[in-house]
Amino acid sequence: MILIVGATGQLGRTTALALLKQGHAVRALVRDRGRAADLQRAGAEVVIGDLTDPRSLELACKGAERVFACAHALLGRGAQSSAQVDHVGHSALVAAARDAKVEHFVYTSAMGARADHPVDFFRTKHEIEAVVKGSGMGWTILRPTSFMEQHVHQLNGQMLLERGFTIVIGPGTKPRNFVAVRDVAPFAVLALTQDDLAGRTLEVGGPDNLGNAEVAAMYAVRARKGRVHHVSARAAAVLATLVRPLHEGVARVLDLATQPESAMPESWDPARSLAEFPRQLTSVDQFVDERIADWRRAQRGR
Repeated sequence: MILIVGATGQLGRTTALALLKQGHAVRALVRDRGRAADLQRAGAEVVIGDLTDPRSLELACKGAERVFACAHALLGRGAQSSAQVDHVGHSALVAAARDAKVEHFVYTSAMGARADHPVDFFRTKHEIEAVVKGSGMGWTILRPTSFMEQHVHQLNGQMLLERGFTIVIGPGTKPRNFVAVRDVAPFAVLALTQDDLAGRTLEVGGPDNLGNAEVAAMYAVRARKGRVHHVSARAAAVLATLVRPLHEGVARVLDLATQPESAMPESWDPARSLAEFPRQLTSVDQFVDERIADWRRAQRGR
């Protein structure tokens, strides 16, 4: 039995469906059963639980041989804050898995996670990596770059398509690597079904390093609509300070957007990874074309 924590997220769902298609038994831990209807139809055992509820984690881990942790609370606040979900919750999950005699734990960290990172989310990821490694279980750690689904589309192109404008913090020229969920999921599947990746920390990224302004321009030019507005990094930093008491998740995203290359490098060279794992990577160009095609179909269907 493979337990997936975060099964209704994009990486969790893609991984779960791939495992089920291969015939593996999958248990999906979710907060909302309604969002897991497709997983249940595909054959997953759906159980209700939460990373902030240790007892639900204990129950979910019973009988599982492998665990995939891919939930996060980058944008969380209150009871679902990053501190409660990404730190306390994942620490409790590792303990529950260890106590349940889980054989292998696959943890989704983030590219660039380190102890002195300027953003707390990445420091937390680094801390949980150490907790996983010291658990006594077999382990694999995945370190993806920024997911295209969130950082290319939801935080950039979607606003332009739906509202006619998008906002870029600063000049938007800092090179960033983006990866499609469908290019990360195969590594999760491999780590959960074979021992080839045991004891390894794998960086997983895409083929392109682009600035946010270039990504926004792709949407504007191809959709033939919308404007790209720039907000200075200084103004964004002030806004982050003001909004933090109200929504720490939004403040965190603003913090991320204002980090210079020297403090937070976000580019990545896929050459070494491709040499070991030859595969076709999804380009930002291809991804944007797909999202605009989806948007046009939705417009015609109205």
